[in-house]
Amino acid sequence: MAKNTTREHDRAVLAYAAEHGVKLSVARRLMEQSAATEQGSAAPEWDGFTPEERRRWAGCRLSELATRQELRLLGEVAAELGASMFELDVLRWNDEPVVLAGPDAPDDRVLPRLPRCSDRQDQAWRARMARAFCDLADDLRAGKAPIARCHAEDLALMIAAKKVRESVELAKEMADDPYACSPGEEPLDAAGHLADWYPQAGRVSLRRRDAFTYEALEEALLGAAEIYLLWDDDQGFECPDHPLGWQMMGEDMRPERWFDTFATTLPRDPERGFPDKVWSRLTDHARRALKQEPVWLGTDPTPQQPSAVDTTDCRWPAKDAPLGTVSAANFMVAAWRQQVLTLIGEAMGTQHHIWHIESPEVWEIDGRAVFSDVPAIALAQARRLLPRAVSGEGEIVEIYWARPAPAGHYYRPLWFRAQVWKIEDHSAGPRDVPWMRVKWADGSLSGISFTDIVAIRRPTGQDLSPWAPTTGELRTMPTLDDFRSQPHGEGEAVQDV
Repeated sequence: MAKNTTREHDRAVLAYAAEHGVKLSVARRLMEQSAATEQGSAAPEWDGFTPEERRRWAGCRLSELATRQELRLLGEVAAELGASMFELDVLRWNDEPVVLAGPDAPDDRVLPRLPRCSDRQDQAWRARMARAFCDLADDLRAGKAPIARCHAEDLALMIAAKKVRESVELAKEMADDPYACSPGEEPLDAAGHLADWYPQAGRVSLRRRDAFTYEALEEALLGAAEIYLLWDDDQGFECPDHPLGWQMMGEDMRPERWFDTFATTLPRDPERGFPDKVWSRLTDHARRALKQEPVWLGTDPTPQQPSAVDTTDCRWPAKDAPLGTVSAANFMVAAWRQQVLTLIGEAMGTQHHIWHIESPEVWEIDGRAVFSDVPAIALAQARRLLPRAVSGEGEIVEIYWARPAPAGHYYRPLWFRAQVWKIEDHSAGPRDVPWMRVKWADGSLSGISFTDIVAIRRPTGQDLSPWAPTTGELRTMPTLDDFRSQPHGEGEAVQDV
């Protein structure tokens, strides 16, 4: 800015301050807001929004939502969480579902902080989730607003803000603890502990009682605050066919859709990639999956609730057709899958004192498995766990099967002991669904779709039977008729006896 222009601006600020009786800093900010409003555009800190959405932010400043110190510390925590997830959750686990003994596992991984419906995703999904934290951190370090551009970034923003609050509380506790430092060391105050943990954030002030709460920031920048409903949910709330879930959120909230860019925000640079040390260590399946960028909802029509599948068109897919879905046939199957995975995790913790374990080890120790929600991974799991089905000998296994029944009802799952003699990648039905060819005790043959399988387990006996001993592990889920008769969900699920 030229000197004459600067002097004219300073004189205008002085005149404004004198006229309105405010401080110079306030006068300068109010004048900038007024200029932005007249131009119909927002400051560069709102660049993540589409041009139409940015106009709504004209005259608003990021400093009104959080102080520089709060934003700086939030950025450092988000970067730490992203780096931690890359190292501990992405590179240390393979593509299969992660079994967690509980959210209070004795380490600081990020996966336990996420909604449990994400446990059945693969390595590529976890890499995208880790990058969501890093994207927000990059925004904050560049002086831009941490605008959540997808559901994954919604969660990243909420988790990072919560981690800051936890760190501040821990720093205060350590400052009050006379034994928090070694003999001869100078005790630190709370701000000193935070500066020690996050040196790039600098020393922060904790004078304000409401410092580092981020309430205004989250309220303004979360794209879909309803995503908090997914925490502690084991009722399939994320599925688009869940009547109450759709009523409250109006969209598909399954983890595989968390990276779709909101219509009101701009897609991030597809060339930003992943850290080199991470990319080189990913599985081939993960690298292939990560080359496909998520969709931008700004180019799609308003999402509609899924309708019934047309059952008249049955054609065998082409030889090179991509794999069909293995996602749960309905929200009840999704809920039961997560309940079984949670039960396995609890057994690992209480019986074997193992907090995090990969699926192959779970099968050897516990004898139960829940398939991934990713088609290629689910099929690879089935072939590894049932090798005789691959070789053609046939493998006896017990399948927790929830078969869809007519007229919109669903039976609760039951254990069936059958012989799996082939695992098919494709079906000839109206939907391309991987499935298993099974033989029953009476010699009859049929197929079980992966979409209807809740879990499998090693057999309790070698004789085929139409059913296997039940364990009463899962809660009875309400049927669709229950939801129709109680549209607001007043009823509670009934516990198995």
